[in-house]
Amino acid sequence: MRRGTFLGGVVIALALVLPDATQAQSDLIEDASPLNVTIGHRVVRLEALTVKRAAATGRLPIALIAHGKPTTQGRMSDRRASEYLPQARDLARRGWLAVVVMRRGFGHSDGPQPVPLSCASTSLVERFEADADDIQATLTTVAQRPDADPTRVIAIGVSAGGAAVMSLSARNPTGLLAAVNVSGGLRFQGCPKEDLLVAAFRDYGARSRIPSLWIYAENDSFFGPDLVDRMRAAFRGGGGDSKLVMFEPEGEDGHQMFGTTRGRMKWLPELDGFLRYLKLPTWTQLDVNALMRKAGLRESARGAIERYLAAPSEKVMVREQGGGYLTHWHGARTVEGARKAALEHCHRTKPACEVIMENDRWVGPVM
Repeated sequence: MRRGTFLGGVVIALALVLPDATQAQSDLIEDASPLNVTIGHRVVRLEALTVKRAAATGRLPIALIAHGKPTTQGRMSDRRASEYLPQARDLARRGWLAVVVMRRGFGHSDGPQPVPLSCASTSLVERFEADADDIQATLTTVAQRPDADPTRVIAIGVSAGGAAVMSLSARNPTGLLAAVNVSGGLRFQGCPKEDLLVAAFRDYGARSRIPSLWIYAENDSFFGPDLVDRMRAAFRGGGGDSKLVMFEPEGEDGHQMFGTTRGRMKWLPELDGFLRYLKLPTWTQLDVNALMRKAGLRESARGAIERYLAAPSEKVMVREQGGGYLTHWHGARTVEGARKAALEHCHRTKPACEVIMENDRWVGPVM
C-alpha cells in the first residue's frame, strides 16, 4: 500500500508492508532471556523479551508490554513474546527499556493460569488481579537492573492485557506514571459477560489515580463503541483518569490494530502525544527542528517529518540529492529492506537519491 503527499515542494511517499519480527537490528540490543519473578512467595519463570537502544546509557524508563488472550488453551501455549517485537522496537527507539512479558499459562511461562474463567464466573476482578500480579512482579524484577529507572514506568496492554494494565493502575504502584489500554477487555465465547467487564472497570476507576490512554476502533469485533462507552463511564464515574481515542473502522477488524502496520501508524502518534503531555520520553518538536535543519528542509515539510518520526519501524527516509523530494518506507521486516524499497521508489522519478535517516538515526550528509 502506497500513499504520496505533496507539501510545498516536498513529497513524502509512504509504503506499508507487514512486519516480520525475526531479525535483530544493529542499533538495538534484544534479549530473549526469561525472567525469574516472585509471585506470592513463589519463584515463577516468565518468558520475556527486553529491547533497548545499543547506544543507550544510564537508567532508562521502563515500558511494560502486556499481551492479549487467544481463544483456546492450545493457542495460549503457542504465543511468544517475539510477536510483540515490532512494538518493543518502536518504544526502545523512543528512549525506553521495553519489556514484553508472557503471563502465567502463556507461551513458555510457568503455568497454569492462576484464575481460570468459565460461563459460571460472576466476576472478572480476581482474574485481572492475577494478571496484574504477573506484570507487577515483572516490574519489581526489571527495576533491579542497573539500566532501569523504576521511577518512570508505563504499562501498555492489548485486549486482555489492556484490562490487566488497568488492574495494575488501580494499585497505584510506585513509579507507574501512565497506563495505555489498547482494545482492552475480555470476551467470553457463547456467554457474554459485558456487565462483569463494566463492573471490573468501575472497580478500577474507584481506586486508580494513574493517567490512562484508551485506544479502540469502531469496528472492534470484541469491544464495540457502546461497550467501550459503558466501560469508560464506569471507570470515570469512580474518579479514574482516562483519555479515549476511538478510531474510525480500521482494517477488517479494529481489534487487531495493535499489531498491524496500519494500526501502529494510527495509535503510535496518539501515544507520542500522551507521552509528551506527561513529559515522558518520545520524539519532540526539537527533534523535528534538528532533522529539518540537517536535511535543509522548508517549514512546509514539518508535518511530513512528524509523520516519519511517528511511523513504525523498520523505516528509512531517502532524499533527492540537492533537492526537496523525500520518500520514506516504514513497517519493513528489516532496515535493509526498508532502505532498498525507499531507494527504488525514489529512483522511479529522481536520478540521484541518498539515504538520510534509518529509523531514528541520521545517516546522511548535513545540508
